Amino acid sequence: MRPLSIPARLVVPVGRLALVLLAFTATVHAQDVDQWRAYPSYNEVRALASSDVAVWAGTPGGIFSYTPATGEIARYTAIEGLRGGDLQTLAFDRARNVLWAGYADGAIDRLDATTGTITNVLDVTRAVQYASRGIRRIRVFGDSLYLATDFGVVVYDPVAGRVRNTYARLGSVPAGTPVEDVLVAPLPDGTPGVWVATPDGVVRGPRDGALQSPTPWTVDPGFNSTVYSLGLVGGQVHLGGGPAGAQDLYRRESNGDWSRLLFTDVEITEVLADGDAVLALDRYGLSRVRPGQPRTYFRNPSVGNLSSAVVGPNGVLWVSDEGYGLLPLPSAEGPGEVSFALAPIVPTGPFTTRIADLDVGPDGTLWVATRQLDPVRASAIGRFDGTTWTNYLTTDSGLDIGGTTFRYGTVGPDGRFYAGGDGIQATDRDGLTVVTPDGSLMLYNESNSSLMGASAAPTTPTGFVITTETAFEGDLRWVINADAARQLHLFDAADQWTALPTPSGILTTSRMLRLVVDGFGTKWIALDRTGIAVWDTGADPADPADDRGRSFTTEGSGGQGLPNIEVRALAVDGRGRVWIGTGRGIAYVFSPGSAFGGDPSLATPQWPIVIGADGDDDADYLLRDVVVNDMAVDPAGRVWVATGSGAYLLNADGNDLDRQIDSRNSPLPSDDIQRIAVDPSSGRIYFVTTFGLYSVAGDASQAVAGSEALTVAPNPFRPADAFAQGVLIGGLNAATTSVRILTVAGEVVHSREAAGGSFRWDGRDDRTGDLVASGVYIVAAASETGATIYGKVAVIR
Repeated sequence: MRPLSIPARLVVPVGRLALVLLAFTATVHAQDVDQWRAYPSYNEVRALASSDVAVWAGTPGGIFSYTPATGEIARYTAIEGLRGGDLQTLAFDRARNVLWAGYADGAIDRLDATTGTITNVLDVTRAVQYASRGIRRIRVFGDSLYLATDFGVVVYDPVAGRVRNTYARLGSVPAGTPVEDVLVAPLPDGTPGVWVATPDGVVRGPRDGALQSPTPWTVDPGFNSTVYSLGLVGGQVHLGGGPAGAQDLYRRESNGDWSRLLFTDVEITEVLADGDAVLALDRYGLSRVRPGQPRTYFRNPSVGNLSSAVVGPNGVLWVSDEGYGLLPLPSAEGPGEVSFALAPIVPTGPFTTRIADLDVGPDGTLWVATRQLDPVRASAIGRFDGTTWTNYLTTDSGLDIGGTTFRYGTVGPDGRFYAGGDGIQATDRDGLTVVTPDGSLMLYNESNSSLMGASAAPTTPTGFVITTETAFEGDLRWVINADAARQLHLFDAADQWTALPTPSGILTTSRMLRLVVDGFGTKWIALDRTGIAVWDTGADPADPADDRGRSFTTEGSGGQGLPNIEVRALAVDGRGRVWIGTGRGIAYVFSPGSAFGGDPSLATPQWPIVIGADGDDDADYLLRDVVVNDMAVDPAGRVWVATGSGAYLLNADGNDLDRQIDSRNSPLPSDDIQRIAVDPSSGRIYFVTTFGLYSVAGDASQAVAGSEALTVAPNPFRPADAFAQGVLIGGLNAATTSVRILTVAGEVVHSREAAGGSFRWDGRDDRTGDLVASGVYIVAAASETGATIYGKVAVIR
């Protein structure tokens, strides 16, 4: 597959800008029936490599290459076939024109720079005799790849595509010791050798020896402390390492001594050659030392998390930072410190992979709220309108935006994005941030609202202003102000704020977190590891006199009560039921309106029972043991559940699953789905994982007024395609009630009642459960009035 490219005119260097406005092209797998898309953040570069024409950068969300001569950027994600995940190292193999990427789970990606073809190499992941199998460094030496792993050295044959040797017993070093780096270089006697960096020093052995045995290995007697990196410069072995207080760049002398070169007391994470000069990277800068000359130190005071360095095309030096991206260095020589500009090359996308929450507006605009990148750098609010990413950073004093780190974000019916989090203690830069669709920002805190600091005295602004959720009831906005004396605040269309006291029935010491409003205007509130509270704000929401409360704070059993008191998510489905996601399973409230009237027991949470369960004594409860992270409702009113083991779509009745997505049947690099959101207009589902943001076309979309024809995708449908999950049929109008799929001879192979503007057919014949035969099939959607609209799909098996 050919890589997606961005023209040079779209490559915009960005530093610590508060507002980053860049064009974006979503990556799409050409054969992917579900139109999977990735939205990686490329600021967090962990590793670099260089070919003769391009610099390659690896991040948790994907890999990109930058060609300095043309300005072209090519991007690769899990959509293009990367294994993806916790990327740790890159190496470029010039002999084969291939990039190699190593991950923390032992996986390796092979990316052909000529064709863009990606192959996943999983040999090391299968070494189950070792508890940890991460690839820490890849070194290319001739016809071999030397892999520094969590358990030793692995030699891989890139031509045959197999592991050639494994060296896990390195002399007197304990078996299975993690290896930080590997160097193929002459031994002290001049014979070919292998040098290994370990926490116990440098270990070396003859390259042509039987290195599977510990016998040929020798711990170098001149250096027995921690070693982070190795390099061969001017025929001499150099290392980065040393004991605490003496971390530095060292050179091995002919007499076996190791000479300390820089006296920096800073961990040197990478050592490499630049002609006759040695380059040594630490987290703050890059040192270049030429023989007989003073050190040149490349430094920018804003940079403090450098991760990799490389000599790029035409000898230009590049470094990467886990917050600023790919950075070029000037060609200056020392002595002393040389400042480099903060002008990184960063493809467009979210500010960081650390997305705390997300939501989609009525018009399909995607909003994200990110966590703080590190103790110094900002958190951000990101906006993607389908073409352009805009990032608003909290560190810019010119923007009315606050918070040390965001924890949640919600879009209101008016298209505004409401974000909050932990705040900044004893300053005016905390509270609730509201961003309008046109980019105007407003910050609400103690100075202009009823929001309070996290302290016992409401009038004493001595604590953080912590907001953890915003929910909507008509033109009213409800805000949870956690840890304050009054935790529920009303915010009306006229910007009038009211702080409500907690009613009886809810403990005032309960810490409130998540919030939804049901169809009766009742507030359902998740408490911090203590269950849920139900708050009726009465006929006059601003008047606490008629407020009522009740709580569910104990774990239930036998299908009744809370499955677990750690309530992590809430949602209201299309039938008005309140769904509750916990640390161990899900539940629903069938009759939320009974919480304060009629029979209150009808508001007791129920555990959904799977269709086909034999009875109460041996009932199977749906998703009983999953850890729920988030919930969202699609345009058909069904609930998506994001968990640590994938994402699940409940059917309309809530007693079975319509769909399940995880890393086995999709490009997602992880099963841990931390947040989920659904575009209310298209039904597209967005997933936040540890390693980035992804989306896929959903099963349901809004009904199309006046639709006269159906849309079918993909067409033709090939069930054997990677990640194939069926045919998405859209264009249903609001009056459509029944959909049938027929052969050209008129035989019905599938029928269903429609919900929303689209549905998904899995390509199977209802009569047999088997995939239908190759051929053309007619889709007919009939309304209550008898009108029918049509479409057709070709199936190729």
